[in-house]
Amino acid sequence: MFQPLKLAISTFAVFGSLGASAGAEPGTPNGFRGPMGNGVYPNVTQAIPADAKVAEWRHKPTGFGWAAPVSGGGKVFLMAANAEKISKPADFAKGTRDLGMFMGGSKPPKEPHSWILTALDGANGQPVWTTKLFEGVPKIAHHSSNTYATETPVTDGQRVCCWAGSCGQLVCVDAQTGKILWRQDLGVEPRATGFGSGSSPAMDGERVYVQCDAEKNSFVAAFSLETGKELWRQNRKVKTSWSTPLVWKNQKRTELVLCGDGLLSSYDPATGKELWRYTALSGGFATSPAADENLLIACKSDPFNPGQYVAVRPGFDGDLTLKGKELASAAIAWVKKEKGPGLGSPVLSKGRLFVSSDQFLTCLDASTGTQLWKERLPGAKSVAASVWVQGDSVCVLDEGGKLFRVANEPVFKLLGKSDFGDTHWSTPDLSSGKLLLRGVDEVLSIPLKSN
Repeated sequence: MFQPLKLAISTFAVFGSLGASAGAEPGTPNGFRGPMGNGVYPNVTQAIPADAKVAEWRHKPTGFGWAAPVSGGGKVFLMAANAEKISKPADFAKGTRDLGMFMGGSKPPKEPHSWILTALDGANGQPVWTTKLFEGVPKIAHHSSNTYATETPVTDGQRVCCWAGSCGQLVCVDAQTGKILWRQDLGVEPRATGFGSGSSPAMDGERVYVQCDAEKNSFVAAFSLETGKELWRQNRKVKTSWSTPLVWKNQKRTELVLCGDGLLSSYDPATGKELWRYTALSGGFATSPAADENLLIACKSDPFNPGQYVAVRPGFDGDLTLKGKELASAAIAWVKKEKGPGLGSPVLSKGRLFVSSDQFLTCLDASTGTQLWKERLPGAKSVAASVWVQGDSVCVLDEGGKLFRVANEPVFKLLGKSDFGDTHWSTPDLSSGKLLLRGVDEVLSIPLKSN
């Protein structure tokens, strides 16, 4: 992805159902990168069809947004922004041509916009209800490849929580009726180089979390799912990032982990107390961390800093930053400076880390950082969606709708390739046991097939 659009766009994360097929318990939150928030669907083992001809339904949204479709309680939730005059988000090629004006600063539109949430029937794609979350004139601009509805909602099947940094609204909606249960106006802060917002909310059984890393007044805060009351807030001395927070359930405890501008940090989800921090990093994050119960790995690339990786073991506290020429410690399994992912977040599964960058997929030994293989995906375009794992397959969706399935093995093996067309920056959802794809023009529900 960087070349040359990476010179600026890679600094924001564009993205970002409970179903027995995903191995999630009823009521488990589902949002950006699935029920575990890490892009792993261990029990979704069926293969992906070759193209969109088998789609069981299609839906053309009103307005635009890169917010991923999220399933829960038999419905699919979709956030979008709309206006009388609204432009379709650009692909990488057109976005590259638009870089000049954005690097010098851009201006928000003057027309009122509406932020809307639509619930679709998961079985047939028919709209069940549509709720206007907010209406107003945007206070910040966004790049032509971004949207005003890039943050993915999160749901526990009863409630749907939507956060849109572009209008500063955190809104909780009843999943069955579409009624607004509560809202918080958190204000609007400018993001670096006018690219707009993109950090999705995270949820556990009691709270919803918002990471707002901006040019000024950055913070992370937790709100009661039941009432919307702010439970805690931590101001953050960082500038813009577009990473989504991860509720990391590891061997030792549950933590809320954030990737920020020169900072990887962990908080107690109940109190907001900072548990640990790692500061030997440079620049903002577009990606969210990869994790399993044994390890958390944050990695990134941007044009102004070398690619960076840091792997953190669970259960430690305080400043975990390595000293001097150290490359590891009790808390830090390994670090390395090497090209990392662009926009799409990495995924960790079976002791292997998978990273998508440009048209390549790289596999690392998660315990050591050693590269096992790096291969160009045949015919791939730039990739913005996050990598995911379903069963024994690693999947990559490029912006042109080509989907590559690769074996989760220490040697490269291409298992299959599909072509769904359209322009894709959203990360798909598989938590219902179906492949939900959001392109710029339509949403598809693709039934999976037996291997």
